Amino acid sequence: MDKYQLQPIRDLLEQLKRGPRRFRLAQLLNIEFLLSVVELDKAYPYDFVCHSLTGYRPVANAPGTAGLLDGSRLLPDLVSLAEDLSSDAGLAISSWPETVCTVTDLARRFDVSTKTVFRWRRRGLVGWRFKFADGRLRLAFADRCVRRFVAQHVDVVTRGSNFSQLTKDERQQIVARARELVDTGYRTVNAVARSIAGQTGRAVETIRLILKHYDEAHPGAGLFNRSPLRVEADDQRLAVWEAYLDGAKVEELARRFQQPVAWVYAAITQMRARDLRARKIEFVGSPDFEAPDADRTILHPALSGPLRQEMSAAQRVPAGLPPYLAHLFRIPLLTREGEQTLFRQMNYLKFKARRLIEQLDPDSVRAAELDRIEALLDQAGRIKNEIVQANLRLVVSIAKRHLGPGDDLFELVSDGNISLMRAVDKFDFTRGFKFSTYASWAIMRNYARSIPEQRRHADRYQTGWDELLDNFTACRPVENDTEHLAGVRGVVDRMLATLDVRERDILRQRYGLDGGGQPRTLEQIGRELGVSKERVRQLEARAVSRLRGEFEADLERLLGG
Repeated sequence: MDKYQLQPIRDLLEQLKRGPRRFRLAQLLNIEFLLSVVELDKAYPYDFVCHSLTGYRPVANAPGTAGLLDGSRLLPDLVSLAEDLSSDAGLAISSWPETVCTVTDLARRFDVSTKTVFRWRRRGLVGWRFKFADGRLRLAFADRCVRRFVAQHVDVVTRGSNFSQLTKDERQQIVARARELVDTGYRTVNAVARSIAGQTGRAVETIRLILKHYDEAHPGAGLFNRSPLRVEADDQRLAVWEAYLDGAKVEELARRFQQPVAWVYAAITQMRARDLRARKIEFVGSPDFEAPDADRTILHPALSGPLRQEMSAAQRVPAGLPPYLAHLFRIPLLTREGEQTLFRQMNYLKFKARRLIEQLDPDSVRAAELDRIEALLDQAGRIKNEIVQANLRLVVSIAKRHLGPGDDLFELVSDGNISLMRAVDKFDFTRGFKFSTYASWAIMRNYARSIPEQRRHADRYQTGWDELLDNFTACRPVENDTEHLAGVRGVVDRMLATLDVRERDILRQRYGLDGGGQPRTLEQIGRELGVSKERVRQLEARAVSRLRGEFEADLERLLGG
């Protein structure tokens, strides 16, 4: 089974592998940078991803370059991309200048299982394939990549270490107790976790994580994701299905479970059916869907006009937009008739898929029936993407109106894109209103909630340097300011001396450590260095994190001595 979830990243891999090998290391380092930027709950233009990895922008309107890449799928795909590119980079572990950990070493270092380490890879822990002494390629993790991941996911690493302290019997007892509570009427993970935490003395978050992992390991047959057709956790078909999802081949599964190949195929088909039965498919219904000729009139309508508006040669693009946002204003808008047609088709395809799913008998279903259902859902997804792409400029226009001092336009656009996608699923096309009206209301309502929350968070945020000065002022008497500030400056100078020239310049300008004493913004520093303000932010965060780790004792002495 293909480990890549996004077709553009899969295509990019093929292009990069055909390129010169001398660029491999630079490409791998670019992937590390991109992993430090990408967030799970946001979406990113392919143009931005491609430029970050290669330094080149894709040809405008090229197939597979339009639309946004979901962060939750982009992150694991970038990790896979790094592993595949490093396979032919010729990296020898014996000559690598940095400490490198294998999967086993990393599991022992953080007191977690190797399975937990592989789960961390899906969250952005990147590893490369090095050539070991025996000549074989193995996955290993550079120390700086491990430190970056830990700094960004302290809570995840902490939970993983705490989770490993539970014995297998304790975990089984927690799951058994949770099953009893669910059977007696408990309906939410939080309610069950609070109840069990009170009984066992364990943290609520620990219990919640155990139950979450159990459900992830038993799709369609867990505690809170049970299929309408229940499958017991010890059913061998469930184990076959989980192994199949992990990429195992049918012939390998037949040998592993000592079953005929035909039995394995049948088990996979049955579990596919149960998985579809458990899937929630939302659509907006219409009486037209019940008509005998619905396929012909809805999926192949005789349109009175084109689906999209004609683009004017003098189409105005708002000033000040990055190229990957300005490109959206060159995508033709949908006509009113085209919009109605696409919404009707998308919801009708979901309606057909849901009806076929309800008629499934998992014990006698054929793979062709499941392929037909998945084809309907895929077609509905493509139509949804077409609607979203045609309305992306609406998000940019609204985001620009809500942009305040210190706000990041790209973050606002990403947040608005999520609202737009939800609006496409919820829009009732049968009422005859324009989608842009409903979408604008949905996006602005989201901004009214999220922007004040983000600004409150920004007001509470303190940099490490501000925290140092605040604590220092609070714990030192005024009459000794000159003496102790001299001590602080001496420590700061020693700290900065350990950084490279660019990182040192960034911190001096960012915190006003130069002669002028006036802090500069990320954008000002970026213009001077010839890089984006996002790159400046990443370099600043990396430098501050390194200084905190290496000079912790000096800071404690200054603040407490």
